[in-house]
Amino acid sequence: MLVERELASEIEAVVHPRPGVLRRELGSIAVLLLTLSSLSPVVSVFGVGGDVLHQVGPAAGALFALALLAALVWAVVYAELGSAFPYAGGDYVGVGRVLGPEAGVMTLAIWAATGGPSAAFALQTFAVYVHELAPAWPESLITFTGLAGALIVALMSVRRGALITGIFLAVESLAVVALIVVGAGRPQRGWDALIAHPLALGASGGFVPVTLGAMALAMVSTVYATVGGNQAIFFGEELRDPHRRMGPVIIAACLIGAVTTALPVLMVAISAPDLHALLASPAPFAQFMTAALGRWAGPALSAGVATALFNAAIVSLMGSARQLFSLGRDGFFTPRLNRALASVGADSGTPVPATLALGAFTGLCCLLPSHSLLVFMTGLLVYGWSAVCLAVLIGRLKGQIGAPGMWRAPLYPLAPVLGLVMAAVFTVADLADADAGRPSVLLLGLVIVAALIWHRVWLKPHGWRPTLGDVGGGEV
Repeated sequence: MLVERELASEIEAVVHPRPGVLRRELGSIAVLLLTLSSLSPVVSVFGVGGDVLHQVGPAAGALFALALLAALVWAVVYAELGSAFPYAGGDYVGVGRVLGPEAGVMTLAIWAATGGPSAAFALQTFAVYVHELAPAWPESLITFTGLAGALIVALMSVRRGALITGIFLAVESLAVVALIVVGAGRPQRGWDALIAHPLALGASGGFVPVTLGAMALAMVSTVYATVGGNQAIFFGEELRDPHRRMGPVIIAACLIGAVTTALPVLMVAISAPDLHALLASPAPFAQFMTAALGRWAGPALSAGVATALFNAAIVSLMGSARQLFSLGRDGFFTPRLNRALASVGADSGTPVPATLALGAFTGLCCLLPSHSLLVFMTGLLVYGWSAVCLAVLIGRLKGQIGAPGMWRAPLYPLAPVLGLVMAAVFTVADLADADAGRPSVLLLGLVIVAALIWHRVWLKPHGWRPTLGDVGGGEV
């Protein structure tokens, strides 16, 4: 009898490790600011937007306009899931509850595995832009100094962190506004130029027609840069009245982020006076602004982009740390590690051990080349979106999603069906890309296999499944 009680106690310690509780002290605006900081339209425009311009020329504007449809589908699907399951674990709690523990393990594996690389990539790119402004500072020193600064903010109370990231967001938004205003006032070609005879620079430096395959790969990149808003779910246990508020927050964040990403690319595509100089430049948006406003515009834009990247790193650490906290609370690891990760700072109300652990993982990722990090991350769109669309389809049938008091999408099942079709298209395009897409899908596939093995040998024998935290709807 004593042995049975000890065994039951051990199982209880694994599955329910007596976690701390996150403080429910955020309103919709605060979570919206945190989500937009994580989305960072500036990073999407100057990073992915510039790459797409190099691939397909002015047709990039048309692709980003089309990506707004994908962003709307993404927003609707995630708004339904997040409203029904607004937990710090993000997607994996809802997916695991609807589709079963194995699907939950798959989803959490890809998000947890890409959290550190995502923050590290932002910090390494941040170092590149700061190094342009201060060439005497080594990029490695800037990277790890940025990591330390981002960790300091991530360890603060979530309300204070939201305020700081909101200030950074306001500063970085000036770069997007400048591109839109300058571009809108200097149109050089009609809208038809965005789709008629797509041209890019060839190896010889002259214009060449863009192939259908290049357009398909560029489309995947534009969607990756444009969609978002689901990051809000990580802060669901700190949002007041989350079942009612989470859906509208995700919709607002996704649409604001998508429009402020697509519109600058559209404006530059129709307003660049010298297409050859624009596409030949390694930083086409900086070249556009320098040509329009003078040499001072380049350093000013670099400062804005650096601010955006630092802000994105902060929120990436904050969101991923809450998922790591959720894993500890759900008993994903060993009992001692679970108890440590699931604890919350008494003063700050933040998951301090989980944040520090994520900071250490991010620091290790900072030692890897940027391209390797990017290759590892891009397959997230294929696996994550597919699982969420399936969860929304089946969750509606089971009555777990779209219930009274939750956000409910119109025209069901249009959004999740369209999402599955898009995910299939992205899978084909990624597998056709031997440089980045295919390795990413395969590497994240190996991560999923490892997680499913862990589920088989450790979690399943203990009856593991994603737990539901405190998401009472009152004003706490």
